[in-house]
Formats: sequence, structure tokens, C-alpha cells
Amino acid sequence: MERNKKYKLLYKIKNSLNCRWKDLIKLSDEQADYINHYLDHSSFLEACPGGGKTEVIGIKSAFEMQKWKLKNSGIAVVTFTASAAKEIDQRIRKYGSVSSGLFPHFVGTFDSWIHNYILQPFSHYMTKYVGKDGDKSVRLVDVDSSAGFLFNYSTNISKNGRLIPVSVTDYYYDYNNTLKGHNDITDGLLNSGISNAERTSLLQKKKAFITAGFATYADVEWVCNLLLDKYPVLAEKLSKRFPIIMVDECQDLSRGQINLLERLRSQGTSLHFVGDLNQSIYEFREVSPQEITNYIQNNNFIHKRLSNNYRSCQPIVDVFEQIIGNTVPVVGHENTVCAQSCILWQYTDQTFSQLPERFKQFIEANGLDGKKSAILARGKTTISPLRTQMDKYSFTKTELFAIAIHNWLKPNRNTEDINNALFYLGRAICLLAYGGRGDARNQYCPENMESVEWRLFLKQILETATSIYPYEANGQDLSWTNWTPKLKAFLQPKWQTLSGNIPVWANVVTKLRAPNGRGNSPVKEVCTRTGNVNSFRTTTIHSVKGETLSAVLLISHHNRQSQGGHFSHWLRVGNFNPEHIRFAYVACSRPKYALIVATPQLQAGDLQQLQNLGLVYQPQE
Repeated sequence: MERNKKYKLLYKIKNSLNCRWKDLIKLSDEQADYINHYLDHSSFLEACPGGGKTEVIGIKSAFEMQKWKLKNSGIAVVTFTASAAKEIDQRIRKYGSVSSGLFPHFVGTFDSWIHNYILQPFSHYMTKYVGKDGDKSVRLVDVDSSAGFLFNYSTNISKNGRLIPVSVTDYYYDYNNTLKGHNDITDGLLNSGISNAERTSLLQKKKAFITAGFATYADVEWVCNLLLDKYPVLAEKLSKRFPIIMVDECQDLSRGQINLLERLRSQGTSLHFVGDLNQSIYEFREVSPQEITNYIQNNNFIHKRLSNNYRSCQPIVDVFEQIIGNTVPVVGHENTVCAQSCILWQYTDQTFSQLPERFKQFIEANGLDGKKSAILARGKTTISPLRTQMDKYSFTKTELFAIAIHNWLKPNRNTEDINNALFYLGRAICLLAYGGRGDARNQYCPENMESVEWRLFLKQILETATSIYPYEANGQDLSWTNWTPKLKAFLQPKWQTLSGNIPVWANVVTKLRAPNGRGNSPVKEVCTRTGNVNSFRTTTIHSVKGETLSAVLLISHHNRQSQGGHFSHWLRVGNFNPEHIRFAYVACSRPKYALIVATPQLQAGDLQQLQNLGLVYQPQE
């Protein structure tokens, strides 16, 4: 872009927003061009990892909202995690000088948008749910729930001479009304020749479940699609309410969500997708990057691109671009601070357990931030053996509560104890109430609460926990088996004060149990295990999607049968699975300064292939 043209665009933006010139001048030509792009035609902004898309969406949204003249319709900006929605909201408020509500606009998660504008206000017209005390809100039930009332919605399937009970939470219907199981076992059972009577029973039980005011998350998309089918005028009205919808992280759109958006697009809504289809790693949720690509192409979306990476140094950029096979050059803008930024380690059965300590020494030697670093793997089975060397993200939910209460109420607590207490309690409640969708940097604050309000809520719980602390009774240490019922009784009244679409207590209480194999162990033992934990996380690739990390140790499973977890699955050779390649791409595009890949002992050919990606082999000293 010519300099004069770019400056004219930036001055136009500055005159509308609360932006400093030094902030705007940092924008690349691609970013400035997109911010100035008219929204009357659907578009796709293809953003490379670390491309600054959140900043661009924030400025773009603020720019459009400042110009907005309509009072009863607005722009919807939706994404897929509470933390991402919060970041976009903060940027809109910053650049748009907004201090109160954003009405008539909406910024939040896709789920909350569906709930607020389709499911909760309109579904009862179709389901005929009569509600309770005038409240016709749908109550969400977790698919793993074992609540007793679910037995009323169970269907017995005859298989090999025996009856197999199938709960209403074990299956769902997609937007095409196709019956599917929530896991491979149930899906196989339902597609292995069930009778017409059994198939009818499954549908009747699901309808009865929904008519009673319940739904799983998968049911919500089905109900909303059926609702728009039955009442086409609703899609028309909703399109007028939101003539522009921006979808951040569009690679996470499921088939059902695309179908919902298409109903609005066909009524006149302009759709604006932003994301990186190479970071689509939710195939199990019926997310297909190829189908999203086809939808974009078939509907003539204007295609724009962000090809500057502001997260990683160039050696790391080169590695993940080699992994995914991109042909469009991406420029890394972060400084290189390590002598070697991209490293290959090998481990044996004897040295595998040494990887966390070796990673810790690398972090310290290079002056990196351990709290912003992580050990990653495709699945939990790869890293679970390493969790004997505990990190603060690996405790069970019940343990999290015990540690939080101990840190808050123990004698002579310090500032670190207070911060730890808020962190552990926030994580526990967020996992149980909001599916882990909270801002980890703010004690896992959910999107429907302000961080100050959330901390005050946590503080109130901790200060009233004296009834279940210390973990003793009659001078004897309490075991997990004895203490866990006390925790349940303590939490139940607190649960009713939580806001948002949270699961009912009957679903939650089943997830609070003694740690496996340690029911008779003293509760206080867990508190002694938190003193020297690793500062970095040991977690899965899925859990860090969208994050920026200082350093990453990506561990390959030792077995090739690990479904995307073995290093050979991350190479574009032979009969590879594209999603397995995307696992590695997502993991390797997280770090700023250091990427380390650890594999089992390699054959010469495998070693050469990994080195060809840009990894430098570093033997253990």
C-alpha cells in the first residue's frame, strides 16, 4: 500500500476513535486495509498465528460501532472462548471510549449469543415448555451427568441378547436430524442396526427431555435450527437485528453453527469470518475446515490476509510454516533471544521422567518466563506420568478446593498464599460451572462477571470456609472420603448464587469425589505437595489454543497408535491425517522464544525429517 494512502486511512480511523497516532502507525498495511474495509459484503480475513487479529477486530469493531446510526439493530462480534470475548470487548471499549453498555451491539461467545437471542427467548414456543414460576429458561445438562432424574429419559437398546440403557445425554441430533452418539461406543451402538421402535423411543425421550426444559450443549444447536425452520420469520427478524456478524476464530465453527449463520445470511446479514483454518482441531465437534473453506468460496466472500506474525521469532515461524506447508511467506517480528530457538530432544524409557526438570533448566538458563511456558502433548496419557512431579494445573477439582481453602485460612499467610487461594478456587469453580471457559490470568473469571466482582465472590467463599477447615476432627486427620461430603454440603448453597448458564447442582455434585486411589489418605497431604511445584503447565494442545507462551516443550507419545500424538503423525508424508498435522501446527505456533520437540529414540530417516523442519538436535548431556 502506498504510504500516502495508508496515512489517509489511519487519519480517518484516528478521527473516529480514541487512538494515539503511535498506536495506529504500528498497524501493517494489511491490518489498516481490513479496518477500512466496508462490511456490506461478506468477507474472510485469513490471519496467520500471532497476526494481531484480536487487535484488528477490536479496532475494526470500535470503528464501525462509532459510525453506527441505527438504534434497534447492531453488530454482533462472536468468538468461542470467554477470554477471547473479553479481550475483544476491552479493546472496543478502549478504542471507542465506551464506558457503559454496547447496546445495540453484542460482543461475546457464540454460545451466549445463541442463548440470548434464539434459545432462551423463543424455544418454548416450539418445545411447549411451561416453565416454573414464570421462568421458561432452558437448563443445561452436562453429557457426563449421572443425575438420578435422567433415568426417566433412558432407552433400552437390545444388543446380542441383552438390554443396554442409553441415556438421553448419550446422544444428540445434528442440524440434519441425524442421530449421533457423543462417543465412539454409543455412536457405534446406535448405528449398528437398532429397531424402528428403539429409534422412535430415542427421539421421544429426547423430545420429552427438551420439553421438560433441559438440553445438552449439542441439543441447543439442534433446537435452534428446528426453531428457525418452524418460524422463518424469526430468521428474518434476527437478520434485521444483526445485519453484520463478525466471527472470530471462524475455524471453530461447527456444521450446525454454519447452518444457523447461513439462515441469517440468506436473509441479508453480512458475515465476516476471521481466523486461521489451519488451527481447526475440533473434528470431534463436527468442525471441518474444508467445509468452512467451501462455504466461504461458494458464497463469494472477499478474501483478505494477515501475514505478519507478532508473536514468534522467525526460526519458530519457519518451523510451523514447514509443518503446515504454507506457500505464502509469514514474517516473524519477535526478537530471537535463545542461542537455539527450535530444538529437538530424544528420550528413552529411563529419561522420559527427566523432561520437566530438563525443561525447567532450559527456561532458567535462557532467562525465560516459566509461568508463561508449558509442556504440551496431544493427549493426557502422554503427559500423565510426568504429573507425579506436580504442577498447579494437574490437581483434581476436589483437591483444588482443599488447596485454596488451606492457602487462605492457614496461619501466617502471605501475599503469594492469597493469590494462590484465589487462583485454585477460581479454577475449580470455573471448571465445574463454566466448563473451564474463564480468564486464567484473572482467577478464571467467567465472561459474564467483572474480575473485581469475581474476586469478591471467591473471597466470600474462602472466608466462610472455616466450617470445613482445618482438615481434622476430634484431633484426627480427615481423609478425603470423610472430608468430601463436608465440601459438598458447604458448596451447595453457594452454587445458587452463581450467574449465567450453569449446570444444575445435581450434575456438579457427582464430580466432587475423593482422588482416585487416595480416599483414605489425609486431606492435608495435598497441601504439602504444592510448595515446590513447577511454574509451567503440563497440559494438552487443545487447552492452549489461542494463547501466547514464552517457551513450549511438545512431547511425542512413544507409540505410533496414539491417534495424532506421535511425531510421525505431524509430518506431511505418506497417508497422513490433516488434523494431526494441525495439532502440531497449533502447538508449535504458541511460543515466542523457544520451541522444543521431544521424541522417543529416532531412526536416521526420522531424525533427518525433523531436522528438515528446522529443529536442531540437542543430545542430553
